[in-house]
Amino acid sequence: MKGGRGEKRRGFTVWHRGGVMWLWCLVVLCALMSVSCSSRRGRFRMEGHLLHMNQGRLLVYSHDGIINGIDTINISGGRFSYDIPCNAPGTLMIVFPNFSEQPVFAESGGSIELSADASHLKEMEITGTEDNELMTDFRRQTALMSPPDVAHHAELFIGDNPESAVSEYLLRRYFVLSAKPDYRKANALLDKMIDKQKENGRLMRLKNDLKRLEGWGIGAVMPEFSMPASDGGTLNSNELKGQVVVIATCASWQYESINQVRLLKQKAKEKGNAFKPVFICLDASMDGVKRMLEKDSVSWRMACDGKMFEGKVVGQLGLYKVPGNVIYNRQGRAVERNLETQELLKKIDDMLK
Repeated sequence: MKGGRGEKRRGFTVWHRGGVMWLWCLVVLCALMSVSCSSRRGRFRMEGHLLHMNQGRLLVYSHDGIINGIDTINISGGRFSYDIPCNAPGTLMIVFPNFSEQPVFAESGGSIELSADASHLKEMEITGTEDNELMTDFRRQTALMSPPDVAHHAELFIGDNPESAVSEYLLRRYFVLSAKPDYRKANALLDKMIDKQKENGRLMRLKNDLKRLEGWGIGAVMPEFSMPASDGGTLNSNELKGQVVVIATCASWQYESINQVRLLKQKAKEKGNAFKPVFICLDASMDGVKRMLEKDSVSWRMACDGKMFEGKVVGQLGLYKVPGNVIYNRQGRAVERNLETQELLKKIDDMLK
């Protein structure tokens, strides 16, 4: 009996020592993880791997101020890395060499992995944080859908995930900034999101913007505005009376917007004084505007206040995308918004017949 108890005692001692060692290792591991997490707090990191793109660069901007101006990400050997200060959640817009854009949702301490075939960006996969994984699932589910079906799917997603940053992006993309915005539906969905994100100041600002946009929608009179112009003077709404006017946003880093600018300038030459395009550049400084104008053989004034999407006039006109546009008739009333380039040119022709 004694021997049996002794054997149990020795077994307990061995187990006890091993258990203490295991617990000690666990404590050390947790401490290391804690140090690692705390060192990442206040920063956001993105690692990426792109197939069929060995060298190149990506551009990054933000509607919500998480970064200032435009950043550049260099790709080498198909890989890239991007690390920024980040103390609050925000959305980064990644501009690819084919000029398509995809959102990435940043958060303090977050780290993500992005992988994609450069020729099939709708199949992009982002892992590492819940919001980016939700967006990856949304991309996959809607990759082959028609635009109306994608919008319907976005509505269902927002209803199921009102607490997600992805819902904020989808709301703007499909119900506020689309060619045919649905402000009533946007307001209803936004109320659900605000109920779940009471501390999100961006949602409250969007609520105020929607109230203003409803007032400045189709049929609304052009607001009075004034902005610094590329020639050192001022561009203001008083210059636009009695003409068909297109006010369009552009940026030196957005190809389609530059293409739209060129075609609108050509249309202005064809139509003479009956048609006037006005360009608001959303670059972070007038330097980008001047470089853009220097590359173009047709000179034209542009307005730029350097505030990108936070500018007062951009807010007054509801032009929160690039390229974005609003068309006013000779009476100064809005008739269309955010048309694609060819639709825009056709609408101008129809109005000037």
